[in-house]
Amino acid sequence: MFRFGEFELDLDRYELRRGGEAVKAEPRVLEVLNYLIERRDRVVPKEELLDTLWADVHVSDSALTTAIRDARRALSDSPTDPRWIRTIYGRGFRFVGLVDDHAAAAAPAPAPAALPPADDKSIAVLPFTDLSPAHDQKHFCEGIAEELINTLTRLREVRVVSRAMAFDFSEDDDVRLLGTRLGVRHVLRGSVRKAEERLRITVHLVDTRKGHHVWSEKYDRNVGDIFALQEEIADRTARVLLGVVADIHALRSTPVRIDAYEFHLRGRQHLAEGTPESFDAAVGMFELAIDFDAEYAPAHAGLADALAELYTIRGDAGLRARAEDAAKRAVELAPGLAETHISHGHVLIAEERYAEAAQELELAMSINPRSSQAYYRMGHLLVREARLEEAAEMFERAAELEPADFRPPLQLVWIYRTLGRDAESREAEARTAALRAIRTR
Repeated sequence: MFRFGEFELDLDRYELRRGGEAVKAEPRVLEVLNYLIERRDRVVPKEELLDTLWADVHVSDSALTTAIRDARRALSDSPTDPRWIRTIYGRGFRFVGLVDDHAAAAAPAPAPAALPPADDKSIAVLPFTDLSPAHDQKHFCEGIAEELINTLTRLREVRVVSRAMAFDFSEDDDVRLLGTRLGVRHVLRGSVRKAEERLRITVHLVDTRKGHHVWSEKYDRNVGDIFALQEEIADRTARVLLGVVADIHALRSTPVRIDAYEFHLRGRQHLAEGTPESFDAAVGMFELAIDFDAEYAPAHAGLADALAELYTIRGDAGLRARAEDAAKRAVELAPGLAETHISHGHVLIAEERYAEAAQELELAMSINPRSSQAYYRMGHLLVREARLEEAAEMFERAAELEPADFRPPLQLVWIYRTLGRDAESREAEARTAALRAIRTR
């Protein structure tokens, strides 16, 4: 609990009180205020606030602007003559009020939480290093890693760290520490050198406990051979993790033209940046991919995701219609791919068609029961419907499938509090803090 002036901020109860009386404020507004108070010794960049408090969704800067505005209203503060929150133009925000440190110290810090022991059938695929002459192939390097993640995730026996978690790290990180931080037994990493139509890809599968290479290989191929090469790398990796691949067909990807694939990778790169401008750029890249190969389902799914984000921001009915068309086409082309149903569910959630969205996400779960993203999106859907007990179950399952991801326990903190499950809320808060600390080490 923080006390400042006539106010008390009690995030355990998600309450802001003034003279003992509750002040109306949205939970996210209270989280922003709490975050600024905790870091009142420095200016907090807006990017840090967005990356931390909106890590689960893509939002524009306007979401933060609105939250800061609402926080100031709750505190009767002025942006031009601030008593509590000061804008440092071009830098970020800082809480400048005097806080009763004795009251703040009275609240015990959450105990650190540890990741569960790594299962032998667990792996993180890191973004490949770009060794190309112009160093302009980041999208290609990340795309290869992402495709390997997607392919290995189809093996139900293997736990694969999500892209969002694995891409926080690089080949320069110590693999033993990576094993501890991500809770995995193996790390797959490598490098790419692309010059004109030739590829040189070096791959290493590393045991994180012993720090030695399980296998390494260097491939010199034509660019058009990338899909067969990805299958070969995934096959060999799976054989190490499982001893034998039970269903080799599960590792096979859909054939696609190489130029469509490259534009799709660029689209995924823009989509991950999470700004309105990057969503616009992603739309352009996915549309180019579709121009080259109209049957490539992942490009339609990516287009649906980008358009859904833009519709959420702008509320344009035309964007909504285009997003729905793209999502339906993705499912039509690849009904057996969980990712197409997750994208369709994303669009339906944006349209507030929750029953239909639930059907799509349930289908994604049946196709790939280890898709933490499907459970995570379902959790958000259930929150929108105020079905918090069921939402908690979804976030719990997402956390079980992806133990290194801090986003599910972050959602569980406030859900447990709202449900009166205070002990579980404290445990989730401790886990969130520990996982965030791991990502920033």
